[in-house]
Amino acid sequence: MKQTILILLAIMTMAPVAMRAQGSESIYKPLGVGFEVGVGGMLPTGSLADVFKGCALFSGGVNVEYYRLRLKADVNYSQPSFKVSNPYAAVHDDLGRDLQLNATANPSLLGGTLLLGYTVWRQGKVSVTPAVGLTISRLSWDLNHIKYEKDDEGVERPLIENVTGTHENNVGWTASVDVDIRLHGKLVDDPLGASGSAHYNSILRISPFVSRAKFGDFSPSAQGCCLGLTVSYAGLLRMIYPSF
Repeated sequence: MKQTILILLAIMTMAPVAMRAQGSESIYKPLGVGFEVGVGGMLPTGSLADVFKGCALFSGGVNVEYYRLRLKADVNYSQPSFKVSNPYAAVHDDLGRDLQLNATANPSLLGGTLLLGYTVWRQGKVSVTPAVGLTISRLSWDLNHIKYEKDDEGVERPLIENVTGTHENNVGWTASVDVDIRLHGKLVDDPLGASGSAHYNSILRISPFVSRAKFGDFSPSAQGCCLGLTVSYAGLLRMIYPSF
């Protein structure tokens, strides 16, 4: 009996200490915001590979996370090289000479993507988040309009009559898988001018992706998928508050 009373007294003495320890813990709020900046490359497939070469890719964007859901809005820029002298239908004169050729070997490709993902696996410092969404891009380059004139020796030579800018737009689907490796985290007081505390995570993000593209105005039309990979630094800020 005496031993039972001593055990009860010990439990009653330790209970307030355990409650204080539990009350001092912090809980993450479900909503997080962040950004990412990265580099990578992509390779065209299908008939796109007949028109373009692979190229480097630069990307950046913002992320919003809610529990395991992730919404990503990214902007990317690249300069794929042409494999053809003119992707449009050839324009010739009566002698079969070209009257229209690319003025730039590397067009500018500016695009944006909007993806919705879900974290399907998280273990320790590593998480995996597949995502699907929409991609919109604009391919821009210059065309030379050529004429032929005789020089002082009477030999006809090609001359650039004028240069015009042209572009092609594309809307397609895209899918990616974010493999996140958490590098380190730290507490931040009053983040972005808001009162309270937040936890900031630095993340290495490796993202293989596939995007669908079609350029119907080319002759012949070009379509296919672009396979790519980006390696990014990502930062995620998530507010915390004490539990009571």
